[in-house]
Amino acid sequence: MSEPSERMGPSVPRADMVANAVSFLEDPNVQSSSMSQRISFLESKGLTSQEIDLALSQVGRTHPPLPPSAPYPMMPAYPPARPQRDWRDWFIMAVVSGTVGYGVVSLARRYLYPHLQPPNKTVLEEEREALEAKYDEVALHLEELDQTTEAMSRGLAAQESAIQESVRGVNDLVAESRSREEQRDKDLEQMKSEIESMREEFASMLDRSRTSSITALTDLQGELKSLRSLLVSRGGLSTPGASAPAESSAAPPAKAAPQIPAWQLESHDE
Repeated sequence: MSEPSERMGPSVPRADMVANAVSFLEDPNVQSSSMSQRISFLESKGLTSQEIDLALSQVGRTHPPLPPSAPYPMMPAYPPARPQRDWRDWFIMAVVSGTVGYGVVSLARRYLYPHLQPPNKTVLEEEREALEAKYDEVALHLEELDQTTEAMSRGLAAQESAIQESVRGVNDLVAESRSREEQRDKDLEQMKSEIESMREEFASMLDRSRTSSITALTDLQGELKSLRSLLVSRGGLSTPGASAPAESSAAPPAKAAPQIPAWQLESHDE
């Protein structure tokens, strides 16, 4: 922005600035802005009052005056002028940048640098010892696990052997029981056949005994009949009164006739 002395002092109007002002005032995009806003914008661009009046007069001759309109927010067609920085701005920027850089460096030294620097020998030895201790612990756990697994395997093998032995014993018992049953069946069949043969033999013996008994009885009866007839014939030849004592004294006493056993009589009756 120009100083008031520059605007009020006599100077020759700059033709290029006046032409730019005329172009700005004739731009349709700024027609909705008020005159005071347009004049303020031209003053901010460094135009003097004389140059602004000259531009307004040229615009008034070229175009008829526009009717007054309601004020609207100004839509500047050109971006505002970039403010120039002096040494104080640069000093403030340098101080702020230095403070930020110092803070970043401090944080990096505090948190990032310890992780980036290489570890010393003591730290490496401690880490190695810790790793070795961890390795020994893991190896011990693995050895214990191997021992436990081996013990479980031996136990399972012993159980399997015992189960197989039990199964073999049961199979042997079953086979022995089956063989005993078969032997018993054979013995029963043999006993049955022997009993049947004994029964048949006993029946045949009974038949033979019965036949022999009947034959013996028949022979005995025949002998008795012949003996009786003989006695009768002998008794008929002698006198009944005189010969009886002499016969009884001279002849030996006759033996009693043999008796037939009772079981032979029963079998004969049957």
